[in-house]
Amino acid sequence: MQRLPFLLERTNDRPIQGCWHLPATESKGTVLFLHGYKGYMDWGAWPLVGETFAQNGWRFLRINFTHNGTTPSQPSSFADLEGFAANTYSRERDEATCVIQALREEGTQPDATAANKPIAVIGHSRGGGIACLAAAAADTALKAQGKTGVQALITWAAVADFESRFPSGGAFENWKKSGKLEVINHRTRQRMWHNWSFWQDFEAQQDSLDIEQAVRGFSGKSFIAHGTSDQAVDQNHAERLASYAQHPTLMMGDGMGHTFGAKEPWTEPCLPQALEALTQTTLRFLEEGRAVQ
Repeated sequence: MQRLPFLLERTNDRPIQGCWHLPATESKGTVLFLHGYKGYMDWGAWPLVGETFAQNGWRFLRINFTHNGTTPSQPSSFADLEGFAANTYSRERDEATCVIQALREEGTQPDATAANKPIAVIGHSRGGGIACLAAAAADTALKAQGKTGVQALITWAAVADFESRFPSGGAFENWKKSGKLEVINHRTRQRMWHNWSFWQDFEAQQDSLDIEQAVRGFSGKSFIAHGTSDQAVDQNHAERLASYAQHPTLMMGDGMGHTFGAKEPWTEPCLPQALEALTQTTLRFLEEGRAVQ
Protein backbone atom coordinates (compact mmCIF):
# COMPACT_ATOMS: atom_id res chain seq x y z
CA MET A 1 0.00 0.00 0.00
CA GLN A 2 1.27 3.46 -0.83
CA ARG A 3 0.30 7.12 -1.00
CA LEU A 4 0.87 9.19 -4.12
CA PRO A 5 -0.01 12.81 -4.93
CA PHE A 6 -2.79 13.52 -7.41
CA LEU A 7 -2.77 16.58 -9.66
CA LEU A 8 -5.26 17.40 -12.39
CA GLU A 9 -4.20 20.41 -14.46
CA ARG A 10 -6.96 22.49 -16.07
CA THR A 11 -6.88 25.25 -18.66
CA ASN A 12 -7.45 28.71 -17.18
CA ASP A 13 -8.34 27.41 -13.74
CA ARG A 14 -6.67 26.18 -10.59
CA PRO A 15 -5.34 22.62 -10.67
CA ILE A 16 -7.13 20.06 -8.53
CA GLN A 17 -4.88 18.56 -5.85
CA GLY A 18 -5.40 15.26 -4.13
CA CYS A 19 -3.91 12.20 -2.50
CA TRP A 20 -4.09 8.58 -3.65
CA HIS A 21 -4.22 5.62 -1.28
CA LEU A 22 -3.26 2.62 -3.41
CA PRO A 23 -3.53 -1.08 -2.51
CA ALA A 24 -0.51 -3.34 -2.78
CA THR A 25 -2.28 -5.66 -5.22
CA GLU A 26 -4.55 -5.14 -8.20
CA SER A 27 -7.46 -2.94 -7.20
CA LYS A 28 -11.14 -3.77 -7.02
CA GLY A 29 -12.02 -0.29 -8.24
CA THR A 30 -11.75 3.38 -7.34
CA VAL A 31 -13.39 5.46 -4.62
CA LEU A 32 -13.41 9.26 -4.88
CA PHE A 33 -13.90 11.09 -1.59
CA LEU A 34 -15.29 14.64 -1.38
CA HIS A 35 -14.88 16.65 1.82
CA GLY A 36 -17.53 18.91 3.32
CA TYR A 37 -18.06 22.56 4.22
CA LYS A 38 -15.15 24.26 5.99
CA GLY A 39 -13.26 21.02 5.45
CA TYR A 40 -10.41 19.69 3.36
CA MET A 41 -9.04 16.33 2.26
CA ASP A 42 -6.69 16.00 5.26
CA TRP A 43 -9.34 16.93 7.81
CA GLY A 44 -9.55 14.71 10.89
CA ALA A 45 -9.56 10.98 10.20
CA TRP A 46 -10.16 11.13 6.43
CA PRO A 47 -6.58 9.95 5.70
CA LEU A 48 -7.17 6.89 7.90
CA VAL A 49 -10.37 6.18 5.99
CA GLY A 50 -8.31 6.17 2.81
CA GLU A 51 -5.80 3.75 4.36
CA THR A 52 -8.62 1.40 5.35
CA PHE A 53 -10.08 1.32 1.85
CA ALA A 54 -6.65 0.67 0.33
CA GLN A 55 -6.01 -2.14 2.81
CA ASN A 56 -9.23 -3.70 1.53
CA GLY A 57 -8.16 -3.50 -2.11
CA TRP A 58 -9.70 -0.20 -3.25
CA ARG A 59 -7.91 2.75 -4.81
CA PHE A 60 -9.02 5.70 -2.69
CA LEU A 61 -8.62 9.29 -3.88
CA ARG A 62 -9.13 12.29 -1.61
CA ILE A 63 -9.24 15.71 -3.29
CA ASN A 64 -9.35 19.31 -2.18
CA PHE A 65 -11.83 21.59 -3.85
CA THR A 66 -9.78 24.45 -5.28
CA HIS A 67 -11.66 27.18 -3.40
CA ASN A 68 -12.11 25.46 -0.02
CA GLY A 69 -9.88 28.06 1.64
CA THR A 70 -6.68 26.01 1.82
CA THR A 71 -3.61 26.33 -0.40
CA PRO A 72 -1.13 23.75 -1.79
CA SER A 73 1.52 25.04 0.62
CA GLN A 74 -0.93 25.15 3.57
CA PRO A 75 -3.31 22.26 2.91
CA SER A 76 -4.65 22.12 6.48
CA SER A 77 -5.11 25.84 7.12
CA PHE A 78 -7.62 28.36 5.83
CA ALA A 79 -4.99 30.63 4.31
CA ASP A 80 -7.01 31.61 1.22
CA LEU A 81 -10.07 33.39 2.58
CA GLU A 82 -10.63 35.24 -0.70
CA GLY A 83 -10.81 31.88 -2.47
CA PHE A 84 -13.23 30.53 0.14
CA ALA A 85 -15.41 33.62 -0.31
CA ALA A 86 -15.54 33.12 -4.09
CA ASN A 87 -16.47 29.44 -3.96
CA THR A 88 -19.78 28.16 -5.35
CA TYR A 89 -21.71 24.91 -5.47
CA SER A 90 -21.40 24.78 -9.24
CA ARG A 91 -17.62 25.11 -9.02
CA GLU A 92 -17.39 22.11 -6.69
CA ARG A 93 -19.81 20.10 -8.83
CA ASP A 94 -17.77 20.81 -11.96
CA GLU A 95 -14.47 19.95 -10.25
CA ALA A 96 -15.76 16.63 -8.91
CA THR A 97 -17.29 15.77 -12.29
CA CYS A 98 -13.99 16.59 -14.00
CA VAL A 99 -12.08 14.26 -11.67
CA ILE A 100 -14.53 11.38 -12.19
CA GLN A 101 -14.18 11.72 -15.94
CA ALA A 102 -10.38 11.79 -15.63
CA LEU A 103 -10.51 8.50 -13.71
CA ARG A 104 -11.89 6.88 -16.86
CA GLU A 105 -8.91 8.01 -18.97
CA GLU A 106 -6.37 5.25 -19.48
CA GLY A 107 -2.79 6.19 -18.73
CA THR A 108 -3.65 9.19 -16.58
CA GLN A 109 -3.48 7.39 -13.27
CA PRO A 110 -1.17 5.08 -11.29
CA ASP A 111 -3.12 1.97 -12.38
CA ALA A 112 -4.28 2.22 -16.00
CA THR A 113 -6.12 -1.10 -15.65
CA ALA A 114 -8.58 0.62 -13.30
CA ALA A 115 -10.09 2.70 -16.12
CA ASN A 116 -12.96 0.23 -16.60
CA LYS A 117 -13.34 -0.98 -13.04
CA PRO A 118 -16.07 0.24 -10.69
CA ILE A 119 -16.04 3.87 -9.58
CA ALA A 120 -17.83 4.98 -6.43
CA VAL A 121 -18.18 8.52 -5.15
CA ILE A 122 -18.37 9.25 -1.42
CA GLY A 123 -19.28 12.70 -0.14
CA HIS A 124 -19.50 13.96 3.43
CA SER A 125 -21.99 16.67 4.45
CA ARG A 126 -21.99 19.39 1.77
CA GLY A 127 -19.64 17.13 -0.18
CA GLY A 128 -22.40 14.54 -0.15
CA GLY A 129 -24.68 16.89 -2.02
CA ILE A 130 -21.88 17.61 -4.47
CA ALA A 131 -21.31 13.85 -4.85
CA CYS A 132 -24.94 13.43 -5.89
CA LEU A 133 -24.63 16.07 -8.59
CA ALA A 134 -21.24 14.94 -9.84
CA ALA A 135 -21.98 11.22 -9.87
CA ALA A 136 -25.13 11.78 -11.91
CA ALA A 137 -23.49 14.24 -14.31
CA ALA A 138 -20.36 12.15 -14.85
CA ASP A 139 -22.35 8.95 -15.25
CA THR A 140 -24.44 10.53 -18.01
CA ALA A 141 -21.41 12.06 -19.76
CA LEU A 142 -19.31 8.89 -19.61
CA LYS A 143 -22.07 6.67 -20.97
CA ALA A 144 -22.66 9.15 -23.80
CA GLN A 145 -18.98 8.68 -24.70
CA GLY A 146 -19.38 4.89 -24.73
CA LYS A 147 -17.47 4.49 -21.46
CA THR A 148 -18.33 2.78 -18.19
CA GLY A 149 -20.24 5.07 -15.89
CA VAL A 150 -20.38 5.45 -12.10
CA GLN A 151 -21.42 2.33 -10.20
CA ALA A 152 -22.19 3.72 -6.76
CA LEU A 153 -23.13 6.93 -4.98
CA ILE A 154 -22.39 7.03 -1.26
CA THR A 155 -23.34 9.86 1.09
CA TRP A 156 -22.20 10.31 4.67
CA ALA A 157 -24.27 12.84 6.66
CA ALA A 158 -25.17 14.58 3.40
CA VAL A 159 -27.49 17.46 2.64
CA ALA A 160 -30.50 16.72 0.42
CA ASP A 161 -30.79 20.24 -0.97
CA PHE A 162 -28.71 23.39 -1.11
CA GLU A 163 -31.33 26.12 -1.08
CA SER A 164 -32.27 25.49 2.56
CA ARG A 165 -28.64 26.03 3.57
CA PHE A 166 -28.76 29.71 2.61
CA PRO A 167 -29.83 32.36 5.14
CA SER A 168 -33.30 33.88 4.97
CA GLY A 169 -35.09 37.01 6.12
CA GLY A 170 -32.98 39.86 7.46
CA ALA A 171 -29.73 37.91 7.21
CA PHE A 172 -30.33 37.34 3.51
CA GLU A 173 -31.16 41.00 2.90
CA ASN A 174 -28.06 42.14 4.79
CA TRP A 175 -25.95 39.78 2.69
CA LYS A 176 -27.45 41.18 -0.50
CA LYS A 177 -26.85 44.75 0.63
CA SER A 178 -23.30 44.30 1.92
CA GLY A 179 -22.13 41.70 -0.58
CA LYS A 180 -20.62 39.59 2.20
CA LEU A 181 -22.08 36.90 4.45
CA GLU A 182 -19.85 36.40 7.48
CA VAL A 183 -19.38 32.91 8.91
CA ILE A 184 -17.30 32.06 11.94
CA ASN A 185 -15.01 29.06 11.99
CA HIS A 186 -15.29 28.21 15.67
CA ARG A 187 -12.42 25.72 15.54
CA THR A 188 -9.87 28.15 14.08
CA ARG A 189 -11.60 31.31 15.39
CA GLN A 190 -11.42 32.86 11.93
CA ARG A 191 -13.92 35.24 10.44
CA MET A 192 -14.72 33.86 6.99
CA TRP A 193 -17.28 35.04 4.48
CA HIS A 194 -19.20 34.24 1.30
CA ASN A 195 -19.52 36.74 -1.52
CA TRP A 196 -22.98 37.60 -2.83
CA SER A 197 -21.93 35.80 -6.02
CA PHE A 198 -22.41 32.53 -4.12
CA TRP A 199 -26.17 33.10 -4.13
CA GLN A 200 -26.19 34.55 -7.64
CA ASP A 201 -24.48 31.45 -9.01
CA PHE A 202 -26.96 29.17 -7.24
CA GLU A 203 -29.92 31.18 -8.49
CA ALA A 204 -28.63 31.12 -12.08
CA GLN A 205 -27.93 27.37 -12.03
CA GLN A 206 -30.68 26.19 -9.71
CA ASP A 207 -31.93 23.43 -12.01
CA SER A 208 -28.49 21.88 -12.49
CA LEU A 209 -27.85 22.14 -8.72
CA ASP A 210 -31.03 20.23 -7.83
CA ILE A 211 -29.89 17.28 -5.71
CA GLU A 212 -33.26 15.56 -5.86
CA GLN A 213 -33.29 15.64 -9.64
CA ALA A 214 -29.72 14.32 -9.80
CA VAL A 215 -30.37 11.41 -7.43
CA ARG A 216 -33.60 10.45 -9.17
CA GLY A 217 -31.71 10.32 -12.47
CA PHE A 218 -28.79 8.24 -11.17
CA SER A 219 -29.24 4.59 -12.19
CA GLY A 220 -26.47 3.10 -10.04
CA LYS A 221 -26.68 1.89 -6.46
CA SER A 222 -26.90 4.42 -3.63
CA PHE A 223 -25.83 4.04 -0.01
CA ILE A 224 -27.07 6.81 2.27
CA ALA A 225 -25.62 6.91 5.80
CA HIS A 226 -26.53 9.36 8.55
CA GLY A 227 -26.31 9.60 12.32
CA THR A 228 -29.41 9.97 14.48
CA SER A 229 -27.53 12.49 16.67
CA ASP A 230 -26.31 14.69 13.82
CA GLN A 231 -26.58 18.31 15.03
CA ALA A 232 -25.42 19.88 11.74
CA VAL A 233 -27.63 18.15 9.15
CA ASP A 234 -30.95 16.68 10.25
CA GLN A 235 -31.49 12.99 9.58
CA ASN A 236 -34.52 13.80 7.42
CA HIS A 237 -32.03 14.74 4.70
CA ALA A 238 -30.95 11.09 4.54
CA GLU A 239 -34.55 9.92 4.43
CA ARG A 240 -35.24 12.28 1.55
CA LEU A 241 -32.16 11.11 -0.38
CA ALA A 242 -33.21 7.49 0.08
CA SER A 243 -36.70 8.30 -1.23
CA TYR A 244 -35.19 9.86 -4.37
CA ALA A 245 -32.76 7.05 -5.21
CA GLN A 246 -33.59 4.29 -7.69
CA HIS A 247 -31.63 1.60 -5.78
CA PRO A 248 -31.14 2.89 -2.22
CA THR A 249 -29.68 1.42 0.94
CA LEU A 250 -30.27 3.59 4.01
CA MET A 251 -28.26 3.30 7.21
CA MET A 252 -29.22 5.36 10.25
CA GLY A 253 -26.41 5.14 12.80
CA ASP A 254 -27.93 5.18 16.26
CA GLY A 255 -26.29 7.93 18.32
CA MET A 256 -23.79 8.83 15.61
CA GLY A 257 -22.94 12.50 15.09
CA HIS A 258 -22.15 14.56 12.02
CA THR A 259 -18.49 13.50 11.75
CA PHE A 260 -18.99 9.97 13.13
CA GLY A 261 -16.69 10.55 16.08
CA ALA A 262 -13.85 12.22 14.18
CA LYS A 263 -12.46 15.68 14.88
CA GLU A 264 -9.66 17.96 13.71
CA PRO A 265 -6.92 17.26 14.47
CA TRP A 266 -7.22 13.49 14.77
CA THR A 267 -4.12 12.13 16.50
CA GLU A 268 -5.18 8.56 17.24
CA PRO A 269 -3.65 5.72 15.19
CA CYS A 270 -7.04 4.20 14.41
CA LEU A 271 -10.47 5.39 13.35
CA PRO A 272 -13.08 6.41 15.94
CA GLN A 273 -15.53 3.59 16.61
CA ALA A 274 -18.45 5.10 14.72
CA LEU A 275 -16.38 5.99 11.65
CA GLU A 276 -14.76 2.55 11.66
CA ALA A 277 -18.22 0.96 11.68
CA LEU A 278 -19.37 3.23 8.87
CA THR A 279 -16.25 2.54 6.81
CA GLN A 280 -16.62 -1.23 7.16
CA THR A 281 -20.32 -1.04 6.31
CA THR A 282 -19.52 1.04 3.25
CA LEU A 283 -16.92 -1.50 2.13
CA ARG A 284 -19.45 -4.29 2.53
CA PHE A 285 -21.93 -2.32 0.44
CA LEU A 286 -19.36 -1.84 -2.33
CA GLU A 287 -18.34 -5.49 -2.41
CA GLU A 288 -21.66 -7.19 -1.77
CA GLY A 289 -24.20 -4.64 -2.94
CA ARG A 290 -25.66 -4.43 0.52
CA ALA A 291 -24.81 -2.79 3.82
CA VAL A 292 -25.81 -5.46 6.34
CA GLN A 293 -25.26 -9.19 6.61
